[in-house]
Amino acid sequence: MFFGHEKDKASEKIIEGATRKLLCTGKKIQVFQLELKGGTEVPEHSHPNEQAGYIVEGKFETNIGGERGVLWRGSYFRIPGNTPHSGYVHEDTILIDIYSPPK
Repeated sequence: MFFGHEKDKASEKIIEGATRKLLCTGKKIQVFQLELKGGTEVPEHSHPNEQAGYIVEGKFETNIGGERGVLWRGSYFRIPGNTPHSGYVHEDTILIDIYSPPK
């Protein structure tokens, strides 16, 4: 399938205050839409996949490999594989996450 719409995808809870929808998966990429509630803490974790993201709306603070950034609508980020990262959601946020290779 080459086209779709997020309204046709089911949400799954990933942690308290955070849900995601798998929008699409290819051989080398995977795209999710995340909805995060203000006040949610994203615990530190890492994975072998490279990750990139784009903030659609909201405000999100992240620590990527010891570098802190505050992101808002229009901001983006990149996380190299196996790099510890965590976050805090300052206000309700929607973001797009892209992984390569797929998780």
